[in-house]
Amino acid sequence: MKSDWRRFADNMTDLAKSEGQRSFYPKVFDFVNAFVSVESCAIFKIAADKQTGAQHLATFGNLEPGLANFLARDYVRDGFKNDPMAQTALTSSNVKVRHIPGSKYAPEYRSRYFEKAGLSDKVTSIHNRRDIIFLVNFYRAKGDGTFSPTEFRDLERLAPIVGRFVLRHVQLIDALKNKQSLDDKIETVLNDNTRIFSRLSPKERRVGLYILQGLDETRIAEMLSLAKNTVITYRRRLYTKLEIASKADLFRLMLDAFHREQ
Repeated sequence: MKSDWRRFADNMTDLAKSEGQRSFYPKVFDFVNAFVSVESCAIFKIAADKQTGAQHLATFGNLEPGLANFLARDYVRDGFKNDPMAQTALTSSNVKVRHIPGSKYAPEYRSRYFEKAGLSDKVTSIHNRRDIIFLVNFYRAKGDGTFSPTEFRDLERLAPIVGRFVLRHVQLIDALKNKQSLDDKIETVLNDNTRIFSRLSPKERRVGLYILQGLDETRIAEMLSLAKNTVITYRRRLYTKLEIASKADLFRLMLDAFHREQ
């Protein structure tokens, strides 16, 4: 990789902090390009039966927005049915990252999604979630050639990490669309004594709920009629019991709990 592990850790931290925010996808693009040069990234969700259809979640990078949107709409309409990456995802749960140079695709597909877009290569991270498949695609511009074996090995390590961040971001955004439902769900999970949150006292769970709702220590202290320093103590205890270090970690635990419920 082009960067050392210290930079990798710093970039991971920045990426985690941006989950659920508008800056997330630009951060993803910067994170990947710190190690491997890519032109664009696109994320799609496909139903496992392949008949229900596909959904475009995001495209970001250097591709012209109008062209990126056109390609996404075309792919969702029917292009995904002829994508060998989607075929791999549907037929094998063991393949997590796949590389097929643009020149290896069928002529019509290559013309539509590579040549007309000025792209030459694609690496896909495949994530299976019950009856849904997520494809996180990394593209190389025609002028930059194809991914070298070394670059693919780097992407092979990076892509699953990026994919997991993307899935958590998508889950968080979906949950935030209905905040009241999210608050109710968080409270239910926090009070489920079969989960990791059973380690918490009632006050620690309440503090955790308010943290996840976005309240700061001052507001939480007002809500619970406690001193601010007492709230900070409860927060420190719940982080220690859950073996986490930050609000972002608490969000990830909650998202993991949501995922296991699905």
